[in-house]
Amino acid sequence: MSTRAAEEIQAKQSVFDRPWLALAASALSGLLLVASMPGFDVPLIGWVALVPLLFALSEIPAAQAFRTALPFGLVFSIGVHHWYPAIFPPALGIALVAAVGVYYAALIRWGVWLKHRLPSTLAWLALPVSWAAVEFLKYITPVVADWWFVLLAASQWRSPAALQILPLTGVFGLGFLVMLVNQTIADALRAGANDAWRSLAARALMVVGIAATLWANAPGQAPNPAGFRIGVITDMVNQDPTVLPQGEFAGTMVTSDEVSEAIFAVDATLAREAAVHQPAFIVLPENEFADADNPHFRARLAELARETGAYVIADMLWQAPTGLHDTAVMVDPSGREVLRRAKINVTDGETEAGIVAGPASFSVVPTPFGNASVAVCWDVHRLWILRELARTGAKIVLLPMDNDFDGVPGFPPFHAADAVFRAAENRITIALGTVNGLSMVIDPYGRIRTEGQINARGWNVGETFVANGTTPYTRHGDWFGWLMVVTLGSLIVVAVGRRPRLVGKGYMRP
Repeated sequence: MSTRAAEEIQAKQSVFDRPWLALAASALSGLLLVASMPGFDVPLIGWVALVPLLFALSEIPAAQAFRTALPFGLVFSIGVHHWYPAIFPPALGIALVAAVGVYYAALIRWGVWLKHRLPSTLAWLALPVSWAAVEFLKYITPVVADWWFVLLAASQWRSPAALQILPLTGVFGLGFLVMLVNQTIADALRAGANDAWRSLAARALMVVGIAATLWANAPGQAPNPAGFRIGVITDMVNQDPTVLPQGEFAGTMVTSDEVSEAIFAVDATLAREAAVHQPAFIVLPENEFADADNPHFRARLAELARETGAYVIADMLWQAPTGLHDTAVMVDPSGREVLRRAKINVTDGETEAGIVAGPASFSVVPTPFGNASVAVCWDVHRLWILRELARTGAKIVLLPMDNDFDGVPGFPPFHAADAVFRAAENRITIALGTVNGLSMVIDPYGRIRTEGQINARGWNVGETFVANGTTPYTRHGDWFGWLMVVTLGSLIVVAVGRRPRLVGKGYMRP
């Protein structure tokens, strides 16, 4: 029998013999995965969200994989990147949403191609390895690293138990595991032969073993170690009609002392209110409210620290020998500046305004509560910056942050998710003071101890603690991501030149 005839017979026997059923299953997977993501936050759904799509792909000719996966990619991209049109020109934003949807569909298509070319003993690795490797490479490659594509692991940002794989593998290990579980469930639904069940049993044992490891490392219900409190501020100055008329302030540059005074008045009032709860640190937002060497505002910041009895972290502009930097400044309770660190991962808008990346400096300050350091906003999106701080000895990282894209409420949860991942990866406490939310205190297990509302001025105080030791991820870095890249390359070598296999109801044409 010819391969085409075999394909036609298999397709006729499929429960997806009507193309619209496969497309509907694909769109359903997109909707389910969106429901698990930041802003919707039903993480349990993430472990099964892709099952309808993957099952449909196993029941149709695999040459149709891209067309079948396209509804998934588009629905998912619309659900998690709906804020693109607010930060880009609307037409461009809509086009980018669609383009990223095509990317997700192409990634699924690539995994299916590889799966059908591999022997059955390796085929189950195709999609998990492909997804993890491509996500990792995209995240670290210059230029494309700045393109914000939502990671599969983001579905678990509010699931502390799932996050406990991060201290070993980093965030891409969690994405691999989510895809592996979805693939295993989909394969179980269509398996019938003994060989298939043996493969599924081996995978099930692996998944159970990983789950047991996560459970054993989860924080549980035991009391936390002796802790301390951190206050985080959401000041909303970018949208404040009483601040903006004082002068020009577009979130990147403060152009007058009147604007600086207006912003500081808002932040100081909120800090004093939070100080009632006696936080050890108070983190103000990323609002570049003044020149870091302006004597008047340095004195105002010192006065605020003495008044609140806390370490106060503010965001200021620093004209350094290395250029103009967006900089976090830490002042101790006596009013003495103890640390300033320039933002390393600057945005395009900051570059256009003349702000340059700070040096790769990773200073840490000893405090009565543990070694502390600071970073700024977009730094949390680079894997290595907070990892280097942790390697240097930081146990507490305090970040002024600006999530305000004209008040768009959909973006802040995705940005905050990266902070949760960095905290869990490196077992460090992270605190975010934001312009428009989500202001957060995150403990070393990735648990969110307190959070503010989006687009609502206020303050929050959360209790956290310092974890001892350093994690394998902190020590060894992105070993898992590179392992996925090497494994993917090895799978491609095995697959090239092999004839495609008949897998379930799907057949990959040569």
